[in-house]
Amino acid sequence: MKKLSSALAAVVVLAAPITALAQNRVETPHRMQPNEHALNLPGATTIDAPPAGFDPITASDEELAYHGFPPRPNQATDGKAYASWAEAMQHSKTRVAPKLEQTNIFHGPAQMKKNATPAAVDSNPRLAAQPSNTYYSSNWSGYVATSGATSYGSSSYYYLINDMVVPIAQQRPGACTGGWAYGSEWNGIDGWGSGDVLQAGVEFDAYCSGSTRSAYYSAWYEWYPYGEVRIGGLPVTAGDDMFVEVWHTSATQGYAYIVNYNTNQSTTVGFTAPPGVSLVGNSAEWVVEAPTVGGSLATMVDYTRIPFWDSYAYTEAYTFYDVASSTPVDMEVGTSIVSYPEYLGIEAFTMHFQ
Repeated sequence: MKKLSSALAAVVVLAAPITALAQNRVETPHRMQPNEHALNLPGATTIDAPPAGFDPITASDEELAYHGFPPRPNQATDGKAYASWAEAMQHSKTRVAPKLEQTNIFHGPAQMKKNATPAAVDSNPRLAAQPSNTYYSSNWSGYVATSGATSYGSSSYYYLINDMVVPIAQQRPGACTGGWAYGSEWNGIDGWGSGDVLQAGVEFDAYCSGSTRSAYYSAWYEWYPYGEVRIGGLPVTAGDDMFVEVWHTSATQGYAYIVNYNTNQSTTVGFTAPPGVSLVGNSAEWVVEAPTVGGSLATMVDYTRIPFWDSYAYTEAYTFYDVASSTPVDMEVGTSIVSYPEYLGIEAFTMHFQ
């Protein structure tokens, strides 16, 4: 599935749709190691690039953690997940020092609906053929795995990985909003019946006003109820193949590692939970979302389709989950389903916009 970018055309990228906003962040103490540095937002850190010749494939787990690499799937028991991780590490040739920008974009918990409007399902044969356990949400679409955890512990999700393509961001033909429409693709922990979400991914936004069109792309991380933090320095554009891994080392310390396969660049960020927030770890998800911007649910970008593959999640006890053991979620806005997953296999699916 790599190098799907050749099927996607380039677009012009102009100024960001949302500028940085200050947030009342309280820095949570985090014991920093010698090669770790504070970033320009409280509680956020990064780790220096490893020394020349360092090989993450042969490194120990302790060496990986020290040099800012993400947890490694077990090669003996989870060969496909390990192969995806190993390929991402081999493409991590240049580590980018992240430049952070706070936004007022929020990727919150799933806003669930009881059921879909029947006409919305009947309008598309793929939707009519979806499993009976499909859920419906006004902001999420994708797949969600659940562990049964009710508090942080051995059944909590520990980390999850995924590869995905950055889509062309555009507004629906004939539906120019006179402003920005938004979309995001991400991996995360919590948010399905819990109030926080530890997550990272890519935003893809489209502007349309009269004859003016533009698009904006950025990697980001977030620990809701804090808002999205853009990760500057790591180039992202339509057609790029991305690897994202999200994990935590405690109920209040999270990490994101993002690789751009097309540029062979990566970045690693550590960040603390909002005050009073503790990870539950009851869900792990791979999502395309219509975020909340300025207090309101944003208009969803017309992204056409997004391939997701090598989507795996692990609990603290190393119980393994994939797409086949997860629940599909469709995004329904009003009486129309606008974003939904098409199952392709145990670890792969394609997101569709309609």
